[in-house]
Amino acid sequence: MSFHVRRIEEEPRRRLRWRSFIVGALEIGKPLMGWYGLWKERKEKEHVKKQRVMALKRLLLVLVAIFFAFLLLAGTVKALMSVHFLSFGTITSFAGSELPTDANGYINLLLIGQGNRDHEGRDLTDTIIVASIDPTDSKSVVLLSLPRDVFFLKTAKMGKGKINSFYRDYKNYLQYRQGMEPEDAAVEALRELGTEVGQNLGMEIHHTVKVNFTAFVEAVDALDGIDIDVPEDITDSEYPDENYGYEAFTLSRGMQHLDGATALKYARSRHSTSDFSRSARQQQLIKALGQKAKEGGYLKDPDFITQMIRTLSQNVETTMSLREMIGLADLAQKLERDRVITMQLNDRNALYDGFVEPGGFLYAPPRSLFDGAAVLLPVSIPEFPVTWRQPQAFVKLLLHTRSAYLANPRINILNNGAPSGAARVLATELFRYGFNVDLIANATLPEEQTQSLVFAGSPGHENLALFFASLLKFAKTEKPAALPEGKVADITIILGKEYKYTPIQNLVPTS
Repeated sequence: MSFHVRRIEEEPRRRLRWRSFIVGALEIGKPLMGWYGLWKERKEKEHVKKQRVMALKRLLLVLVAIFFAFLLLAGTVKALMSVHFLSFGTITSFAGSELPTDANGYINLLLIGQGNRDHEGRDLTDTIIVASIDPTDSKSVVLLSLPRDVFFLKTAKMGKGKINSFYRDYKNYLQYRQGMEPEDAAVEALRELGTEVGQNLGMEIHHTVKVNFTAFVEAVDALDGIDIDVPEDITDSEYPDENYGYEAFTLSRGMQHLDGATALKYARSRHSTSDFSRSARQQQLIKALGQKAKEGGYLKDPDFITQMIRTLSQNVETTMSLREMIGLADLAQKLERDRVITMQLNDRNALYDGFVEPGGFLYAPPRSLFDGAAVLLPVSIPEFPVTWRQPQAFVKLLLHTRSAYLANPRINILNNGAPSGAARVLATELFRYGFNVDLIANATLPEEQTQSLVFAGSPGHENLALFFASLLKFAKTEKPAALPEGKVADITIILGKEYKYTPIQNLVPTS
C-alpha cells in the first residue's frame, strides 16, 4: 500500500479564525444592540407622545373655536343668551378648571409683554407686571409693574442680569445648551422667570403669561377701540417703526379713543416720558381693556370669543393649561373694575432729591459698576448688603391689606412733642408705601403728649384706624377734644414725645 502526505492550506484556517471572531463579537454585542434598541424605542415613544400632546392641544383649541362658530352659524347663541339659558359664564364654568392659590387664597400671575418676530428687541420682555387676584374676600386685583432695568444680583438658575433679558437668555440656554425643544424651553423659561420674580418680591407666582404686540393690537381692535384719559401730551419723535427705523408719535392729553395700533404706541412710547410713566400707561390700558370687555357685553358675544381664542392661540405663551386659561376668563368677568389697585416700583425715593412716589424703593447705582449699563437695585436699609426687604414689605401690605388701599383714606400727620421733622419723615414713608397724606403740621394742642396715637375721623373708618395703629405700633384712641376739626382727616396720626422713627420694613414681617 502506498500513501502520501500533503500540507493543509493556511487560508481556510484564517477564515475559520475570522469567522469565530465575528461570531464572538456578535454574541458580545447582542446586549449592547438590545440596549441601544430599547433606548431608541423609548426616545421615539417620548417624541411621539410629545407630538400627540401638542396635537391634542391644537385640536382642543380648534374644537373650542369650532364649537363657538357652530353656535353662531346655527343661530342659536343669541336666542339662548337672551333667555339666560347659555352665557359666557356658563361656558367658562363648565370648561374651565380652578387655578392654584397661595395660603391666603390669592392667584398670583406674572404678565410679560414682548415684541413680534420682526421687533429689534425680540424676546426681550420690556413689560413686566405682577397681578394678584383675590377671588373670594375682596374680589380685587393688585397690579404691580417692575421696570425693565431691575437687576437681579443672583438667581438660582439664570445667573445675574436685567429682568427683561432673563426669559430670552434662559430660553436660549435650554434650547441650545441643554437640547430642549423650542416650545418646552420657552415654557420652562417662563416658569423659572416667575419663580425668581416671586422669590425677590416675597410671594408665590403660580403662572406666567407672555403676550406679544399682535395679541394686544388685535384685542383692542376686537373691542372696537378703547377710551383713555391721557394724563399729559405725548410727543415722541423716535418711536420705532416696522423697518428698524423711527417715526413720530403724538397724542394730546384728555379723553382719547384709541384703536389697537395707537394703543400699542401709547403703551410703548418712552422717549418723551420715563419708563415709570410708561408702566402706568400699560396698567391703565389693562384696566380699560377689562372694563370695555365686561361692560360692553363682549364676553357674551360669540364672534368676540372666537376671535380671542384664535388670537390667544397664535400670540400668547403661558405656563397655564387651556382649562386654567378658561377658568381665569371665568374668574375675570366676576371682578369689579373699581377694585383694581395699581402700583409700580420706581426710583422716586427722596434719597437724592425731594421727589417721592408710591413704590419708590429702587435706585440707580453708578453705571461703572455694571459695565456702563443702566440698572436699578432695591434701596436697602442698611445700605449693604443689597436686599429686597423694602419691596417685600410693600408687596405684603399691598396683597394682605387690600382693604386699606381700596378705601384710599385721607391721612393727616400731626406733631405734638416728637422731634422736629418727624411728621414729614413718617409722611414720606407712608407715601412711598402707597398711602395718601393730605396734611403735615403741628397739632397745636394745649399740652404735648407722651405716646403717639391714631384715631378715625368717622365711624366708617374705625377698622382703618385699627390697621394703622397696628402697623405703626401706636395706640388707637378717640379724637382729642381740643384738636381743631380742620386738622381731622379720615385717619389722623399724632406723634408724641416718645416717637422714634422705625422703617416700615422693620414693622412688617416678610418671612
